[in-house]
Amino acid sequence: MLTIGQMARCHGLTTKTLRHYDSIGLFTPALTGRDNGYRYYSPEQIVTLGRIVWLRQLGMSLEDIRTLADQGGLDSVLHMQQSLQEHARQLESEIARSQKVLGHLQRYLAQPQRQIPTPQTPQKVFLATQRIIGMAWQQDDPGSIAELWQRFEPREQEIQRLAEPVGTYGICQPLEDGQWRYVAGLPVAADAPLVPGMVELEIPARHYARVEHHGAVATLPETFRAAYSEWLPAAGLMPIEAIEFEYTGERFLGPLHPDSVVELYIPLKA
Repeated sequence: MLTIGQMARCHGLTTKTLRHYDSIGLFTPALTGRDNGYRYYSPEQIVTLGRIVWLRQLGMSLEDIRTLADQGGLDSVLHMQQSLQEHARQLESEIARSQKVLGHLQRYLAQPQRQIPTPQTPQKVFLATQRIIGMAWQQDDPGSIAELWQRFEPREQEIQRLAEPVGTYGICQPLEDGQWRYVAGLPVAADAPLVPGMVELEIPARHYARVEHHGAVATLPETFRAAYSEWLPAAGLMPIEAIEFEYTGERFLGPLHPDSVVELYIPLKA
């Protein structure tokens, strides 16, 4: 019989590790002394412990190894192979998730240092009802808002738009259960025909708070956050949940241009 110290040295482990394996039922000694409580192992257990150590080196959790051991998998080539295949699939999935997160992190770190939006005093304006025709994207749809604009821009000429205003609208429309959809569209007359594959909606007449976003559209959320958390409260304006929209007119120089200006219209409580 081998003492716990001897068994630990066979695989470069500590006696504390073996005691832990025993406490969770993963690797128990062949004999425990009645009087002294010492743990003793049989020579045959060296091979079993070696398999546990190897599986741990492959990144398998103790819980998974214990499940495999309870099923007799440590002594079965077939069970061992199946367990390793499943572990490999889990690792591939984890690596894919980590690579995705790493990609997000690398793109963030590659961006130039963003500046906090310059404080503004929102303008309270009243806008008349406006009918819009365009293309929609919702949160569960594939792609992104940027890709929606890429699909919409080549089809703008299909819409019988109004001469004024000259710009385009990016509209966030609240839906049920906290969902929302985004519409890239153009202003049209009441009798303008709906284009196949597009949607129509109405921006209601009401008071809005108008603020400006300066720079690339990627930083639009920062301007919205500043408007909601600081600028509107400081101006004594109360926003409500309703259609809000972005308007890109003559001052919009492109989605990446540092001097671009986008007007943001936030609906206000009456």
